[in-house]
Amino acid sequence: MTGTAAGTVRRPPAALERSVTAAIRAGHAWSVRRRRPEAWLEVARMTGVIMRACGPGRGPATPAELVAALRRPLREWLSGCDEAVADLVVLDADGELTEETYDIGCDYTVELLTGLEDPGARWLPGWSVHRAEQIEKAAFQALLSGGDEHYTRGRRFIVEHPAGDQAELTLARNRLGLPPLVAYEEIPVERRWRGRWWPCPVCRWPMRVRASQVRCDFPRHDAVFALTGAGALHPLGGVRRAPRAQTVDGAVCVDESVWRYFVVPGVVEVRLHDRIARLPGVHTSLYPQKDVCDVAVWRDGAGRCEFTLDVKDYASARALARKLEDRPIAAEWLVLPRYRRGQVAELRRLLPDVPVTTEDGIYQRIRRAADRAGGAQ
Repeated sequence: MTGTAAGTVRRPPAALERSVTAAIRAGHAWSVRRRRPEAWLEVARMTGVIMRACGPGRGPATPAELVAALRRPLREWLSGCDEAVADLVVLDADGELTEETYDIGCDYTVELLTGLEDPGARWLPGWSVHRAEQIEKAAFQALLSGGDEHYTRGRRFIVEHPAGDQAELTLARNRLGLPPLVAYEEIPVERRWRGRWWPCPVCRWPMRVRASQVRCDFPRHDAVFALTGAGALHPLGGVRRAPRAQTVDGAVCVDESVWRYFVVPGVVEVRLHDRIARLPGVHTSLYPQKDVCDVAVWRDGAGRCEFTLDVKDYASARALARKLEDRPIAAEWLVLPRYRRGQVAELRRLLPDVPVTTEDGIYQRIRRAADRAGGAQ
């Protein structure tokens, strides 16, 4: 696989990656400082990481300076910022993580304490401490314990049931013949309002409640609602269907890291699979052979798969290109969610040997192929 003219996608300096990771970790710690006493030490530790990465006099020198800097774009206080994170503001005016941090930060974090015990790993969300691989590995081990059908049913169950009533979730899982796959926990306090919570209409994970607003942490879902004193939701974003309130009693949800690494991309994978599966004369397989690709497609009478698809959802096209240089996909097509269609041209330039399209683009291509085959019969 090739990327730039030199044959590789340029990687950001290690010092920059460490600084971005430390900034995101410090931002999360600051946002929960009132209920997590250890957050103050985390901010101090991350100040030290940034000081070492930036060098003397080149970055925030105290925790207070770092917290103030987190409210400004990274390019203003971190030299040599990658264009993907240059405009990232970690904390908003209320001291909460911005939507962009949930979107971009998950692509950009690196391990800070290689080979050492990381105090933050015990309580920070996995995406902020580079535990994605460990989280994925634990979930995959549970999924891989059975056959191909077990894997597909289990992974789809996680995507479609990231939250809900615990008894109902257990009953639904038992009906599918699945063992416990991932841990569920009580709905976090920041996602509750007067004994109620609301699932995102797109990913079904509990939305965050802040003052008079309820919204999904993943900004691309565009699920934002005004909350009235009576508990009614009124759409403010692109999603116009307000979800019904659920009671907190007996309700549980998957860990934030499972949501970000399994549920968010899985929503697109399952949606694309189901959309293609409805085409006449077309057969599909979701996560075939325990995830050799995300979706395999063939037509009636075809002796082989005609399309193999791998869906990737990264905020940064360059970060995705770097990932695929290290771990190339086995599928024929790299497919992006429709809300990442602006990345197609850049990825085609960075990865000229990889066919790239969007979920809508590949659907239209497969539909045309199916129409031609139907007309030829």
